[in-house]
Amino acid sequence: MNDRLIGIDFGLSKVGLSISDPLKIISIPLKVIKYKNRDDLLSRLKEIAIENDVKSFVIGYPLNMNNKKNEMTKLVDDLFEELINLNFNVFLQDERLSSESAKKIMHEQKIKTGKNKEQIDLISSTIILQSFLDKGAFK
Repeated sequence: MNDRLIGIDFGLSKVGLSISDPLKIISIPLKVIKYKNRDDLLSRLKEIAIENDVKSFVIGYPLNMNNKKNEMTKLVDDLFEELINLNFNVFLQDERLSSESAKKIMHEQKIKTGKNKEQIDLISSTIILQSFLDKGAFK
């Protein structure tokens, strides 16, 4: 498979998206999309996947630090199933501390995090996808 992958940092009203290079080595920030409801989100993800020749998604999996599931985990499980039903390959990647890592990167670059929530989502999606790519499980 030579298609690229899209990484998703899932949120209740917006998602951060990143995309892999064709060789699946590097994760590149793509965009943040705001959505109204689940159908709107799925439609936009499908459109972006078609535009970028993507057949696979990597979704950040929000487990608690004690490995327990939470409300967001259940929503990601639903998104996982819905993307599978749209004939995409879908993988889950532990996203614990990805937002904290994104904030640290922003602090190092002297970018304020308070007014740049979308930037945090974008960087988080890039971290999630890069973590997945680094495992080499998809090559």
